[in-house]
Amino acid sequence: MKILGIDSALGFCSAAVLDRNNSSKCFNLEFEGHSEMLIPIIQRVMQEAELPFHALDLIAVTVGPGSFTGLRAGLSAAKGLGLALDIPVHGVTTLEAVAFGAKSNSSNKGSLNIAVALDTKRDEIYFQNFNANSIAKDKAIAGSIKDIIELLPLGPLSLCGDAAERLFANVPESRVENINCLNNIGKPNAKYVAKIAVNRLENPLSASPFYINPAATKQPKDKNITRPWK
Repeated sequence: MKILGIDSALGFCSAAVLDRNNSSKCFNLEFEGHSEMLIPIIQRVMQEAELPFHALDLIAVTVGPGSFTGLRAGLSAAKGLGLALDIPVHGVTTLEAVAFGAKSNSSNKGSLNIAVALDTKRDEIYFQNFNANSIAKDKAIAGSIKDIIELLPLGPLSLCGDAAERLFANVPESRVENINCLNNIGKPNAKYVAKIAVNRLENPLSASPFYINPAATKQPKDKNITRPWK
């Protein structure tokens, strides 16, 4: 089985080709202007993998949270290719892709939990807790730093995402020693997007925009608000 992973959620693009035995070729590039560069990056990684497009069996793409422009470019490219090739397109959330990257990082060994914090470019943080195997333990939410700190689990914890350092700086001193802030795991990678998709073929996530609810600790008047792409 050959899977094309695509990510363009958080200010840069990546594409990866993954085969059944999980060997992959990945090409990453940071830039502005997802719509102009994403297709060339996909073409480049397919060339590096020496794989024709018609040999693909599945496409996996990040569905959010993230930048509106980036997610729109990624979803459009994935769905366009899926339609042209007549193959399925599965979604992967940005949060779970980052968590999978933390699980795969050697500095994460020994942590019982993984927490992902992503910048909303507002006063809030996108947040979700995962277990050591990067399986979600709760629903993703958007909340203030104060809200999110209350949701951090006790015990050894790996904190990652592009808002991890900002969140960590506000954690009470009594809890700091149990938290491993992985500053090098800030954004998703397409190879992890592909791996997540292949691990749940029987229960895939739709390739539709992923919406996040505000933190449960907010006032009742905000509970029905949903947060789409930033």
